[in-house]
Order: sequence, then C-alpha cells, then structure tokens
Amino acid sequence: MLRPMSHARLMRLSTDCVEAVVKHGENSEQLLARRIMESATSWDQWERAHSDLMRRIAGAPARAQIDELKQTTLRLLHGKALFQQLRRAEVRGVQRVRLLAHFRPGRSFEAAMISEHGEYLRKSLSYICTNHVGADVVGDPAFIDPMQRYEELYGEYFGLYCQSLLGTLDDDESRRALLPLLKHQLGAQRAAVLDPRGAQAFLKREAALRRPTGDTQRLPSLGRPKRS
Repeated sequence: MLRPMSHARLMRLSTDCVEAVVKHGENSEQLLARRIMESATSWDQWERAHSDLMRRIAGAPARAQIDELKQTTLRLLHGKALFQQLRRAEVRGVQRVRLLAHFRPGRSFEAAMISEHGEYLRKSLSYICTNHVGADVVGDPAFIDPMQRYEELYGEYFGLYCQSLLGTLDDDESRRALLPLLKHQLGAQRAAVLDPRGAQAFLKREAALRRPTGDTQRLPSLGRPKRS
C-alpha cells in the first residue's frame, strides 16, 4: 500500500522537479521554470500557490490522495488553458479583448492580461510538478497516456469553443458540429483518468484507434522532466 504523502514531501518532490526541469527539461519547460525563478517575488508567489495545492492533497485521507492529485492536475490544466489558447492561436486585437472580457469579466484588459499571464506561468509549472508526482513517484498509469490524451482533447475543445464565442465557426458547420462530440469524448477521457480500472474497455478502444501506422507517429508532449 502506498504510504500517505505529507505536505513537506510533496513540496520537496515539487521543488526537486523544478530543478530537474531547469537542467534537463524541454526548452519550453526550461523557459517556463526560469521565468518563475527569475525573481524572488515570482518564486514566492508560485511557492505559496503550489503549497496550498499540496496542502489540500496532503490533507486528504490516504486512500483519496491519488484522486485529489488527479483532480488538482485537471484543475491546473483547465486553469492554464485560456492564456495557452491566446498564445497558440495568436489571438490578437479586438478578439483578444473579447475573450478576456468573457472569461474574466469586471477587469480592465490590461489587468486581466497581466493576471492571466502570471496564472498561466504558475499553473503550468505546478502542472508539470503534479504530473511528475503522479507518473514518476506514485507510478499511476493514468498520469501517462490518459492524462496526456485528456490534455490534447481539452486543448482542441477549448480552441473550438473560443472560436465559437468569437463567431469564427459560423460558416463551418463541420467544425462547429465537433463541439458536442469533443465534449462527450472529454467526459469519457476524464472518467478514464479518474478511474482507469473502470474504463479499461474505453482505454483499449482508444489505444486501438490511435495506434501509430506506417505514416503516423505520436508526438511528444510536455509534462515531466526528461530523465538524465
């Protein structure tokens, strides 16, 4: 039986993960970690926010800690999605203003943008840490393929949802019709993350559908520092 994880141990594992990312992570991960570490204020803000997350996991009953770790990881994934979408889709000008006003009402554009960038950096780094704890320390398989697949699906769904808010899907019926399908797939994938044993049939079907062929291969995804 896996021994309970204390708050101190979770924080130690997390800071060790950050150090490993800086030394051995992908370039994008290294840049992310260094942005947090470049000033004492940024590091302190991340450490306090991450400490609160780890305290919630440590405070759960021993048998529920892994479930809380998964839920925390999913919340971090959702929380970093908005700025990630603005950057990946290169949303600019009026469209960026509209999206921020929708998701962060009551704030000026400048204040919302600064806040969202800071949240993105902090939550992205915490997401790397919780993935590391789940996959490399706990060894839960849900943090390897199912969680990565959920991140892919959520990014696709959130991107289409943002386009629907901006009205850029009005003339594309096929893409607009994908929204309910992706939402359904997300629900099934989330269930697979939270209860892999109960979702074995779904996971086997997904693996068969996504098995690489001669002209396809799986692309690498962020989440854990590379092993030295």
